[in-house]
Amino acid sequence: NRSSDLRFVELLIDLESMLPTRRFFNTLLDDSHLAIKCRLSPLSKRSEGRLFNQLLDILKFYTGFEINDRTGLALTDHDMMDIHYNSITSLQRIAFVYFKEDLDTFALSTVAGVDSRPALTKHFGALSARTLQKVAAFLNLLPEKADDDYEKEFLLEMLVSRHERRLSQIDALNGMPIYPTDEILWDENVVPSEYYAGDGCLALPKLNLQFLTLHDYLLRNLNLFRLESTYEIRQDIEDVVKRMKPWRMHDGSTGFKGWARMAQPIAKFAVVEVAKPKLGENRPGRVRADVTLALGIRPEIKEEWQALRRHDVLFLITCRLSSSSDTDEEMGGKSFKEKYGIVYVRGCEVEGMLNQEGKLIENNPFEEKPEVPGDKRTFRIRLDTNQYQQDMAATLKGAEDVYDTFNILMRRKPKENNFKAVLETIRELMNTDCVVPEWVHDVFLGYGSPNAAHYSSLPSYIPTLDWNDTFLSMEHLKACFPDYDVKCSVDDPVPPFRVTVPPVKKDDLQPEVIVEHYHLANRGPYPYDQPKRNSIPFTPTQIEAIKSGMQPGLTLVVGPPGSGKTDVAVQIISNIYHNFPNQRTLLITHSNQALNQLFEKILGLDIEERHLLRLGHGEEELLTEKDFSRYGRVNYILGKRMELLEEVQRLQLSLGVSGDVAYTCETATHFFTYQITSRWEKFLGKLKHEKERNVDFIAKEFPFTAFFATAPQRSEER
Repeated sequence: NRSSDLRFVELLIDLESMLPTRRFFNTLLDDSHLAIKCRLSPLSKRSEGRLFNQLLDILKFYTGFEINDRTGLALTDHDMMDIHYNSITSLQRIAFVYFKEDLDTFALSTVAGVDSRPALTKHFGALSARTLQKVAAFLNLLPEKADDDYEKEFLLEMLVSRHERRLSQIDALNGMPIYPTDEILWDENVVPSEYYAGDGCLALPKLNLQFLTLHDYLLRNLNLFRLESTYEIRQDIEDVVKRMKPWRMHDGSTGFKGWARMAQPIAKFAVVEVAKPKLGENRPGRVRADVTLALGIRPEIKEEWQALRRHDVLFLITCRLSSSSDTDEEMGGKSFKEKYGIVYVRGCEVEGMLNQEGKLIENNPFEEKPEVPGDKRTFRIRLDTNQYQQDMAATLKGAEDVYDTFNILMRRKPKENNFKAVLETIRELMNTDCVVPEWVHDVFLGYGSPNAAHYSSLPSYIPTLDWNDTFLSMEHLKACFPDYDVKCSVDDPVPPFRVTVPPVKKDDLQPEVIVEHYHLANRGPYPYDQPKRNSIPFTPTQIEAIKSGMQPGLTLVVGPPGSGKTDVAVQIISNIYHNFPNQRTLLITHSNQALNQLFEKILGLDIEERHLLRLGHGEEELLTEKDFSRYGRVNYILGKRMELLEEVQRLQLSLGVSGDVAYTCETATHFFTYQITSRWEKFLGKLKHEKERNVDFIAKEFPFTAFFATAPQRSEER
């Protein structure tokens, strides 16, 4: 029963992909050689065994997963290399001692010379089944005296698959094409159609409650997200190809009777650059191509094509009908791919549009794009280097050159076309040593107690923190710590407060909270220099959430709408900003609207505007005239520079200093060093030796009175 065979292999994969069952089952599976027997079974060799083989590939991946089954720790490339070398050298020692006549060359060769599948097959393929069984017995892979005689094919595959050099998971990942191809797009074993009822097996990874390692978690997410985007891309391709109505012309080429808004026939395609591989890599460093379209279409659609930006993803399609029959009439039992003659699909990324001289038109948001006469438009694109290498390797073996066949260029809506950035981000994360804090690692993988990630369970608890303007008054602070004995060395202190909350002990009935009042540094006499203050009287529950958010550890704030979750999050951000000024805080939300709500409230607290940056779409919906995008931040810094240089010039005039000291920031620095610092030190010296330091003396000797004449003055009564 084919269905039961598939379900059985799926069960094996589930047992291998969870650490509690893998610890004992991996040894059992290895001892039974079940995966090898399945690979050599008749089903794997038949056309209907495609899904069976795909499931066996997943099973093989997890049986050799880079993890220590006993400790649960991930193995490094160095560890895996040691295991591989020990395995090969053990086989060489046995060959040298017991099978010297048959395996003399193998025993004396270097490991790198004999650990490939062709080399192992060459050395061991000439041996008899009885000799191969003896070799396996010396390796403790089979009993020395077996009841049954094993076939040579099984014995050879067992020895070769166990000792062949495997590509590391990271190398395999980095060599994987990022765009889906025609082979994956219409493979319903991995990308099911809309009619899939869920009753059959699929060659897909599962998102379980537990994962082997962080690499395993990221890899499953990468594969699932890649296949999810593949499903959407397939729908888009089928839609545009139907609309373009391909037909076979008399000369055998493919023409198009219809049109599609999101696709255009390719007038010309040429690969223009194949860069040399980078150091340590075997794929091209960069592959560029030019694709030319004849945009004799409606002006608004033509404008959409001309508006393609850098990094937008496009798809190159080869549509080649095998007969001149109308595709809408003769569906038969053929798939969409066969019916419409889709031969190849390759992804690419836009670099830009070329002008008449063949140079890239720069995407400058502050300048208008130059007009290109005529209807022909040429776009410079970047191809996937991994896919290009695979295609060229197939071409050298006699296959057709894919890049001479494209006749359709398809684009997608920008909001639906961000899959490449997500996949590349996941791949970059998998190439780093650690992407989550140590305190959340086990919980993240589904092991241990979830409470282990709470700040109260971590050794890195910080008892004293600056709560800044969180509390409105001393009474508010006491009300927020009802179970604590609040102590302060000053009577009737006012915010801001620095609060010390020691770790709570089990036998401590009423722990102490020590409150320290401090003075903020004077930022200047002008109204805009005064810090913005929090005005929300947080409840004790909200204060506990803020306290948890300020500590190392995982904090989850849950509540119904209107319960103040956003206000709590904003206060946490403000307190982290003031307690850890040298660190950066990253805010991620599920929607642009949620991010804008956070951002607008952050602007109302004491956080410097120059430290704020907003990425992504939706920035134009912020209820502010200020621009917090990347370009807006650059403009803000440049505008702030001019504003400060004007103040330097005003200070210069107030002191009567000659010269253009406000010309650049460098001249302003010299002005500060030689003019401002000297006057200030002279004033401090007089102040130090003056016995009667009254207001009149300070007003007389203060060197910058004229500069601060525009500041608000105290009234005579005060």
